[in-house]
Amino acid sequence: MLSEEQIKKIISANESLQIQLADANAMLAAREEEIEFLNTELAESTALRSKLDGQQAQIESIQDQLGQKQQAAKGAEEREFELHQELTGMALLNKQYNELVQDYAYLQSQYKDILAQLTSLQHQNLQLEKAAGSIGELQSRLENSLLEREVLKERINLLEVQKFIKEI
Repeated sequence: MLSEEQIKKIISANESLQIQLADANAMLAAREEEIEFLNTELAESTALRSKLDGQQAQIESIQDQLGQKQQAAKGAEEREFELHQELTGMALLNKQYNELVQDYAYLQSQYKDILAQLTSLQHQNLQLEKAAGSIGELQSRLENSLLEREVLKERINLLEVQKFIKEI
């Protein structure tokens, strides 16, 4: 059996080991707490990383949408420029159209004036034709009258000659 001193040494060694075991258990508990803390930190970090990845995907999606909107805006600007050019062209055509309308109105006015002059000339021509007809008729009557006069002169001369012959 063991002597008392050996027992005291064993007890002392046991107490020392118990203290070391308690220290080791405390260290182990501290390490476990630290591991648990680190696991919590890792889980939070993973969650944050996942959240960050989601946000990055959202940012990329927003950037894509922004790029599409910029493309659409550029297309809209080009269409606006084209529409502006079309409107400018239409304004020019409208101006030309208005000028043509004015020219047409002026030409219509001139046409009416010329038509009125033509009607007047036709009326005058008709009067001239009537006058020419009257003049022709008067000339014919004059010629007939002159012929009758000549015939009458000859008859008078003939009668005078006959009267003179009778007197002789």
